[in-house]
Amino acid sequence: MKEKMNDMNKKDKSIKKKITAFSLLTSTLFLSACGPFGNPVGTVHEGISEPVKPIGNMNTTEVMEYANEGSTANVLSEFSTADGVCTVKVTEAFFDITLDEENATPFEAGKAYGEAINTIYPDYGASLEPYLFENIKGAFPNIEDDYTPVETRMQALFDSIEPQYQQEIQGLAEGMGISTRGIKPDGILSVEELMIAQMVPDCLRNTACSGLALWGDKTDTSDMIGVRCLEWALGSDNSMCKIQTVLRIKNKEKSITVFSFLGVMDVISGVNDNGVFAGMLDMYTDQRFVYEGKKCYSFAIRHALEEFETAKEVGEYLVSESPNFTFSHNVMITDGKEAYCAEDACGEAIQNGKAAAILRDCDTPLMEDLSWDSPDSLCIVNSYVTKGNYDFMSGVEVNVIRFAKYNQWVKEKDSFDVKDVKNMMTKEKTDVDLFGLPIVQNVHRDNLTQMIILDYHNGSVQVAFTGPEGVTDKPVFYETAELPRVSAK
Repeated sequence: MKEKMNDMNKKDKSIKKKITAFSLLTSTLFLSACGPFGNPVGTVHEGISEPVKPIGNMNTTEVMEYANEGSTANVLSEFSTADGVCTVKVTEAFFDITLDEENATPFEAGKAYGEAINTIYPDYGASLEPYLFENIKGAFPNIEDDYTPVETRMQALFDSIEPQYQQEIQGLAEGMGISTRGIKPDGILSVEELMIAQMVPDCLRNTACSGLALWGDKTDTSDMIGVRCLEWALGSDNSMCKIQTVLRIKNKEKSITVFSFLGVMDVISGVNDNGVFAGMLDMYTDQRFVYEGKKCYSFAIRHALEEFETAKEVGEYLVSESPNFTFSHNVMITDGKEAYCAEDACGEAIQNGKAAAILRDCDTPLMEDLSWDSPDSLCIVNSYVTKGNYDFMSGVEVNVIRFAKYNQWVKEKDSFDVKDVKNMMTKEKTDVDLFGLPIVQNVHRDNLTQMIILDYHNGSVQVAFTGPEGVTDKPVFYETAELPRVSAK
């Protein structure tokens, strides 16, 4: 009986995957006829003289002539702290920050960064604190005036961070002159609130995202192209879009570049000087949240980028550490030669048999009835896809649909250059909501925060940053960092 039930469950999940994927590929036609473009109730009452025909689709009508190269952001102003440890270029799209940890301690570097923030963005605390409480309310929906549970969780996780990172954060608070203590929504950023800002994905959780890597026969040069979409809560007034940041931490062989937000020291997306890129993606494995004795995976990603030279080494480290993390998640990892997804399952999910920690590559068998039709490529959404691992695809439209779209787009074209990838990733409308809910699930979504393109052939990282005006269909891709050129030939 149990085996029959398991077979029935597998068949049910298979049907859900197939139906959901089919509904994706046909939803554009159905919704064009009677979604936001018409009034189905009025049509029923008034009658129609001819059959309803689909009108339009969910692709954008905006036009942008993309090139393989990115744009250079205009520099509006520059600033350096008196000790020269922190230098800043304020550009039209992002803060370009360099921290010199070769000539400063972590505390001194953090302090210089804090001093710089006070100069370049005096309203930082007033802008960040409301955003933090939006996230706190999401993680603690029943909390009222006593924020002790939040502080307890935050302190336990802060204590797990390596000492050098703690010192950076402590220096940051001192440099900004923050003296208020405790967590309370009073419009004043406190030390504890700055600390929790460093651990949003670990402590509160707020990432979605997707990623794709192409190489070999799927690129014109045979060299790897990667794209990573960061989807993040932008804040009620797009507050996080006002503090988009490229942070360059110079520390000899441990130097890294982080694509994040002003005043944040963990790694959401980052690349080291060896060209190893890592970016986190949310993943749900249906287990209780545990923070006691756990580690922050956002700082584990930073540690891995600082310590290891290849994508495989970074992936193996993260998979080995995954039982110690607070949440299960995926990590996209590339280095120009190899591409992986670290399917990091937290300890509770592993112990109850729901999930496993696996380093997936393009040859890893996929879960039953899930198809990927193009060799020399790897796709990642907000679910594990390895055969036998926890299934957050079946019946979850946002995952099945995006995976199916990526699959269709990649197999439709013989090979890509960077320009092609930009056009593919921005072909959809981002505003597809009706009464606050999406009528289709897109790859290019209305909570996109950064779209990062890794061009290993030309050795560059380009980023499209969402600005305060919100997500646009055809964003500008800015040159932000250099990569080692990695050739397949």
